[in-house]
Amino acid sequence: MLEQTVEPVVDVQKEAFIRLMAETLPLAGYAGVRADLPGWETPDVIHGAMRDHRPSLFCEAPKPVFLDVLSPGPVALEEVASRWQLFSSAAELAGGEFHVVLPRWVAGRDGRQVAKQIAELVGVRIGYIWAV
Repeated sequence: MLEQTVEPVVDVQKEAFIRLMAETLPLAGYAGVRADLPGWETPDVIHGAMRDHRPSLFCEAPKPVFLDVLSPGPVALEEVASRWQLFSSAAELAGGEFHVVLPRWVAGRDGRQVAKQIAELVGVRIGYIWAV
């Protein structure tokens, strides 16, 4: 009988973006960086009314900053809306900010514009958009 093991699906591009930001944020003056990566202290799970999500990155200073990384490739708007609304609310409650990290270009369009359109659609305020 064959034994089958199931490997968790790892989004290599998303992981690379998280790693890049985890290394960049301290250089940009952020402290207490936590990242959803092996070997790093992971950000706390944020509990929502419908679903719970873990931010890709979190910084404690100069103020609480919740960061969500959108990897290249297709994303479900429903999933993004759920995450962004939760992180935006958590940032507001903590007196902090919600930031988004995404590719510089998304489907041939400026990533920052895409993020702004999604934010407007789902009703969230983004403190800063990191286009990498």
